[in-house]
Amino acid sequence: MFNCQKAYRIINSEFQFLKSQKLPLPRSCINCRHENRISHRNRHKLYHRRCMCDYKVYKNTVTHASHLEGQCPNEFETSYAPNRPEIVYCETCYNAEVV
Repeated sequence: MFNCQKAYRIINSEFQFLKSQKLPLPRSCINCRHENRISHRNRHKLYHRRCMCDYKVYKNTVTHASHLEGQCPNEFETSYAPNRPEIVYCETCYNAEVV
């Protein structure tokens, strides 16, 4: 959480809404809350990546039509950097796993 040094007020209608929804009062100002939300977004940069679907490395639930064994040959642009821990699939492999 950001170190909020700015004083802020909660208006009566906001207080009534929070109370009716059984939500806690905010502990930081609106600017700090907005900054916190924005910090969780990916950067506005695209990285050239290759599909990480590989039958030898990950246990897939189904056989994918785009490739029957080994690593998927599809390449694409994504906002997920190569050093991130998430597994990034191409659209066809993702749809085969999810749908």
